[in-house]
Amino acid sequence: MFVLKNSRILLGTRVAYLRSVGTRSFHFSRAALAVKEVTSATDFNKDVSKDKLSFVDFYATWCGPCKAMGPFVDKFSDTYKDIKFYKVDVDKLADLSTEFGISAMPTFVLLKDGDVVSKVIGANPNAVHNLLIRATKVQSK
Repeated sequence: MFVLKNSRILLGTRVAYLRSVGTRSFHFSRAALAVKEVTSATDFNKDVSKDKLSFVDFYATWCGPCKAMGPFVDKFSDTYKDIKFYKVDVDKLADLSTEFGISAMPTFVLLKDGDVVSKVIGANPNAVHNLLIRATKVQSK
């Protein structure tokens, strides 16, 4: 009984402490802000046509592997500053995903001057990283 009373007191103190702390506000990292969420096909086509190199992450909100690749894409966007990064939700922009022949998620597409250079299908961070390394080497030559 004594132990139970003390643990209740401790628990009550902990709950009171947690209530006084409040909730932590959410914030975006600098890398996450470097990846632009595409909202319309016309804006996407306009943006991509003016970019020398573009990297597009075709994803779905319900896709587990897409969620797992999100932090990698954010990190790559922070590392490769000369490539513009975009995210396209295939459920919201089905026409755009059909235009690019997206049949599985996640699919990563590298564009040079608006033309498809290469694709990586599936959640493979090493393949995506190698694609970005090759792209920056070719661009620097």
